Parts: sequence; structure tokens; C-alpha cells
Amino acid sequence: MRVKRLFRWGRINMKKEEVTELEHPYFDIQVQMGVTKHMGGWKATQELAEMCHIEENKYVLIVGCGNGISACKLAKTYGCRIVGIDISEGMVELSQNRAQKEGLTEIVGFRVADAQELPFEDDVFDAVISESVTSFPEDKVKAISEYARVVKRGGYIGLNEVTWMEEPSPEMEEYTIRAIGGCKPETAQGWEKMLENSGLQDIIVRPYRMKKLDQAIGEIKMSGLVPPLKGFYKLTLLYLTKPAYRKAVNDMVRDATAIPRYFMKYYGYGIYAGKKP
Repeated sequence: MRVKRLFRWGRINMKKEEVTELEHPYFDIQVQMGVTKHMGGWKATQELAEMCHIEENKYVLIVGCGNGISACKLAKTYGCRIVGIDISEGMVELSQNRAQKEGLTEIVGFRVADAQELPFEDDVFDAVISESVTSFPEDKVKAISEYARVVKRGGYIGLNEVTWMEEPSPEMEEYTIRAIGGCKPETAQGWEKMLENSGLQDIIVRPYRMKKLDQAIGEIKMSGLVPPLKGFYKLTLLYLTKPAYRKAVNDMVRDATAIPRYFMKYYGYGIYAGKKP
């Protein structure tokens, strides 16, 4: 009798899960895999750090810390102090675990926060960095204004963001929003204009075309080969056992096989930096 009750309970819960969809599939899957995707990989992060004059004893805010790998690598490479924020509690937990394992908790910390409403006083940080994050907020202008508010005078704001290399068609914009979790890229001129409107000076603009091989190599240099393999293993288990993840993965595969013609001609990224006067 007890076995029958357990079977009925399990069947009911299975039905409930079968109609459940992930609230934010693009990001939820990254959390479960423990990965963070940054355009250009570690090379782009280093370029951004140099443009923002990050060095020993500088105090840096990373907006959209993901799994914490950029924050930890920057702290070890440049000797800077870092606070990372992310809107995802799961990502913040991953970041905190990484910092603890690498013995960096005295100089690297993380907290949950929204890029559009930063929980910091004015003029706190020597630099604010955001990688593959500022394309996602509903109000990008407000987010960049927040970066400018919390950085010190004479400090820098640096962005590594998805960039249209040419003006996209409505079809390409719609596809990108759907396939990349709500991502809304700008042209290089668009990103530059937003930095200017936030009061920044000496703005540097470096757009790059997306090259799949270079991106793959950059990601391996950033995290190594083992973490992505572990992530795909975890995702496979989720796909086999969790209907909600199975649907999300199937949707992503469908989008990956329906890329608009000439999409890669338009899709790239840019490294941008400006100084607060």
C-alpha cells in the first residue's frame, strides 16, 4: 500500500515537472553547468583590464561575475581587490565557492545585485568592468550610468559586449533576443554613445568580428578543458532526468540550427573603456 502511495506521489510530481519551464533557460543552464561565457575569452579580459589601468591595490567592481573565474584570475594576475555582483544567486554561490577554493576570500567577494541598481555609494571603485552582461538589462543606459556613479573620478569603466558589426535586420535582432536569453547588442557607435552620455571621456572603441575557433581557444585559456567537460556531463544528466531542462536544451538546439543567413557577418564583440573626469 505504501509503495502504491509513493508511486502515485512520484507520478504526480513528474507530471507537474513536465509542464514546468525554466524561468531563465539561457542563464539557468549556465548555472547548472557552472560555466560563464565571455566574448574573446581571457585575452579580451586582459585587454579590458589594461585599458582600465587595473593594477595592484586597485579596487574593482565586476558587474555580472558569472561563476567568478574572471574575478579570481584578475585578482591573482594584477593583485587587485575585487567585488563581483550578479543577479543570479546560483552564480554568486559558484563564485563564492571558487574564491574560497582558491584562497582569495580576503581580496575577492561576491553578492547578489542588479546592474541597474548598484548597492554602493558614489565614487567607490577605481574601475568597473562588465563582460557580456550590459547587453541584457532592460535599461542599458541606466546600468552604465550606475557604473559611472560608483566609479571614482579619474577611474575607468570597461565593457566587453556583444556588438553588431553592421546594422542588423529585424529578423537578426529578434533571433538574438530569443536565442541568447534576451541579449540586445548595440553597434560600436551605439556603445560609444552610451559611454559618452554617461559623462565619460577618452573613450576607446575596439570592435572585433566573432571567430568561432578563436572563441573556443579563448574559453579554454580562461577555464581550462576539464570544467566545460564536467559542465556538459551535468547538462546531459539534467537532460535525461529533468523535463524542464530537456525542453530548454531542445529549444536551444532548434535555435542553433535556425541561424539567419549571414548572421556571423553581423555578430561580433567590442572592448570599450572610458574615464570618469
